Amino acid sequence: MSQDTLTQPGVSVGSPPKQKKNKSLFAGDVRLGWLLVSPALLVVLGMVGYPFVEAIRISFTDRMVGRGPGRWVGLANYEYILGWPGFTDMVVRTVLITIAAVAIKTLVGLILATSLNMNFRGRDILRGVFMLPWILPTYIIVLVWRWIFDGQTGLLNQILMSFGLITENYPFLAKSGSAVSLLIFVMVWKGYPFYALTFLAGMQTISSELYDAAKVDGAGRLARFRYVTLPGLRQVMGVVILLSTIWTMNTLEIPMLLTGGGPSNATEVFPLLTYHLAMQNFRLGEGAALPILMLPVIGLLVLVVAGYMDREATA
Repeated sequence: MSQDTLTQPGVSVGSPPKQKKNKSLFAGDVRLGWLLVSPALLVVLGMVGYPFVEAIRISFTDRMVGRGPGRWVGLANYEYILGWPGFTDMVVRTVLITIAAVAIKTLVGLILATSLNMNFRGRDILRGVFMLPWILPTYIIVLVWRWIFDGQTGLLNQILMSFGLITENYPFLAKSGSAVSLLIFVMVWKGYPFYALTFLAGMQTISSELYDAAKVDGAGRLARFRYVTLPGLRQVMGVVILLSTIWTMNTLEIPMLLTGGGPSNATEVFPLLTYHLAMQNFRLGEGAALPILMLPVIGLLVLVVAGYMDREATA
């Protein structure tokens, strides 16, 4: 056998040719995988898929509570909502409140997680204390905050008057600017423990050798946080921000119990408007059409964050 034969390009001596991997849906491992996930898939289809499809169907009818299935009205419900004078303002208000709340929760969570990641006495106790807002029932804590901000007998007014900062009670929840600010504050207070806990868990997975190497290179605390901590938390931050954006945009309890959408609809976000249409006015068709109209907004946010996470994972 000649030397040229042994060194032909594309021929690997001593190794068998690679077999093409079978990726058919009927392959053994694939069938087993589908068999294992089928119970969970059936539960998801039954508990999520069916209500979603039924909500879409109801949105094309004039169904009302206690009045049967309703008549088919086509796009009339969507036309009514899109033609509502305050619809654009409601969408912008919902997006702005969500962005502000998520941004502040991210900042507070990073600061708190960085502090709790340090070694000091009583750290474990503080970790439990700072998780209390996330653990306590939303209904109870929002009612407490509503009492604190009350314009007549609220604790905040009493404290401010005792220090001489105000001379008469201020209606915090009856003024548009303060009502929106306090709504964002309560959302942040309720949600920051989730950020802090998740960021803290992510920080503890970062190798200490990276911090030691940064110290050797002369990096200070701020530089180590910027060039070591933040890059190590990118994936975690992406997931947390994605989930929190969806939760914050869909939250109903806090605006409903704190302000009820007032004053003058200044804090009426789309879940609250949906509740008013479907449950208070008994117009289920219009109440179902509004969340479906908001799906593209939520879907766009999900795609943006998911695309960022995918790029970071493949970088």
